[in-house]
Amino acid sequence: MRKITIVFLIYLGTVCAAFSQSSRDFIGVGFGTGMTYGDNSVNPRQFQFKLQPSVTVQYAKQLDDYWDLRFHAGTQFLNSGEYYHISMPIVTEWGESGQAYFFRGNAYFLDVMPVYFINPNLSSVGETVNFYVGAGLGALYSDRSQRVLTESQFVNRVFVSGNVIRTKETLVTGYIPIKLGITTNFEYNWDLAVEFTMMTLFSSSLDGNNIKNKLFQPDAIFNGQIVLKRYLGRY
Repeated sequence: MRKITIVFLIYLGTVCAAFSQSSRDFIGVGFGTGMTYGDNSVNPRQFQFKLQPSVTVQYAKQLDDYWDLRFHAGTQFLNSGEYYHISMPIVTEWGESGQAYFFRGNAYFLDVMPVYFINPNLSSVGETVNFYVGAGLGALYSDRSQRVLTESQFVNRVFVSGNVIRTKETLVTGYIPIKLGITTNFEYNWDLAVEFTMMTLFSSSLDGNNIKNKLFQPDAIFNGQIVLKRYLGRY
């Protein structure tokens, strides 16, 4: 009985050591750029959109060979790009409904996400890179400065005057994040990943404009980032 107990403890220790060496638990920092998909922040006809900096901090907990649980917190700069000028008829239509034609600000977000690894490391010789996908649920707070055109006047279809109202607004809403990623597998304490994330908001007011001028109604935030990862519990 004693021999069986000793053998079992050795086996358990070996399994735990192997798991510690290959654990995917990590903390990370991501840097990149992204865009706002809003009614006044994209010009679909000319494929125009404004890229802005994006930063996240991440924590991941490995659940099994294929699944991780991720937590993300971050910020992204927002800017509509001024693709719609006050002399454009659509800006007048927006102004009559109190809708902004320009905005800029910041979004702050927090989410939790199960992540599935398509080709996890299932042996002592791991993959060179690992691919993964994920989807989750999050909350977002944004503050912005916006401009609304009112009392616009045209003479012979030429814009001659108008009143630009500048205000500061905030928004609190939920969102659904979807992530695609690829990570290196150096088999040391550090790795690099490239991630692409889409955050579909439960609101169409991130840009101060909820008159549909895009393919689908909700606003969204897109970003691509390079993530520096530091594993926890490896040795």
